[in-house]
Amino acid sequence: MPWFNNTAYLMMIDSMAIIIAQSYQLARSRLASASSPVMRAMMQRDQLFSQIQWLKRELEILRQQRADCPANKRPEFSPEQRLAILQLMRQRNWSAAVTAKRFVVHPNTIRKWIRAIDGRGDSKSLLPQISWNRMDDAVRWAVHELRQLCPEPEMGTRTIAMQMVRSGIQISRRSVQRILRETKPKKSRKTKKRWPKLNQAKGVEPYHLLTPSNLNQTWHMDIMTFRVLWTTYSAVAILDGATRKLLRLRAYRSKALDSQQMIQLVKVTTKKHGVPANLITDHGVQFRNRFKVGLKTLGIKHVRGQVRTPSFNGKVERFFKTLRLWQRPALWPTTLRSIQQRLNQYQAWYNTERPHQALKGLTPEEAWHSVQLAEPIPIRAVDCPSRTPNIRVQRSRFGSDANLPVIKITVHRLAA
Repeated sequence: MPWFNNTAYLMMIDSMAIIIAQSYQLARSRLASASSPVMRAMMQRDQLFSQIQWLKRELEILRQQRADCPANKRPEFSPEQRLAILQLMRQRNWSAAVTAKRFVVHPNTIRKWIRAIDGRGDSKSLLPQISWNRMDDAVRWAVHELRQLCPEPEMGTRTIAMQMVRSGIQISRRSVQRILRETKPKKSRKTKKRWPKLNQAKGVEPYHLLTPSNLNQTWHMDIMTFRVLWTTYSAVAILDGATRKLLRLRAYRSKALDSQQMIQLVKVTTKKHGVPANLITDHGVQFRNRFKVGLKTLGIKHVRGQVRTPSFNGKVERFFKTLRLWQRPALWPTTLRSIQQRLNQYQAWYNTERPHQALKGLTPEEAWHSVQLAEPIPIRAVDCPSRTPNIRVQRSRFGSDANLPVIKITVHRLAA
């Protein structure tokens, strides 16, 4: 058995090393209090030499860690650090190769920095750049706060951007996605003065059957089935194509509906909201000849797309997707009357509180009444560094349903 595998030998060697080290420290401490200045200078020199060796060992560990990292994943030196490296290079009279070896970079990188400082290259690598188009920390904080209050899939990045635009802050979906990948900044301080009123935006809507520009020009109608415990219910929705306003959301305790029920639902809706020019449905059994004749007596043209083309009635299909996202976590009652009350509450929230992408951030109720949002403005970090705006984000429930969020964003900013 080799001696270096014996635990007793290794423990004896370790004990001897500890005794020698302690004897050396004791001798050096006695020399520090010696009366001879020569002995004290020797002790100080020995202590400084030891510290230099420890620093060299520490530096070698850090340098080796950077060298082991792939070149494309190494952290870059900041402009201040690059200037300090060049200054150290001149003071130590190092060459580009020696400097590159000590700081684990390529020699051509050092030469590029030298050309930049001599005015023969791009000085951006040595001078810190100001991010003129960077979002203010208050805006970035508000984006993170919205994501925390409304996690996915309840609210996506596009809806977050529209909520910010509705509050008067100019931001895009890409900016929201980029900010959510960053670390959440600290909340800005409160300000007393308010920002003046913003200008109103202007927009033009295209004209077509599927993209109408007028109210009651095109309605969309479809049926969705869902289960509550062991009972199957049907939800019939009627949607205005121009404003995306949910005109009617009716629940039935059956999935086998007939044409007469659908005609009666359209009649009730027309009495409250007016008569549309066109009504788009799919090829369900409820929307066939009898339903078409009933619409004709009301002065409505029945339009059906091709078979297996759900995109033709895609507006109401997309609404059902939003409805199912709310339906899954919600606790539903077991009576038809209570279910209808829940649907009425959802209809009010959908029309008044949920911004729509196709409406440029307006809610369906605002689009129905031709309300124009205030023009959003960019809030950059360089606009007023000493007086940062204060953005307050609040989430409350709509009525008694906690799954229907009501977002309120308040922006306070000192006047320039």
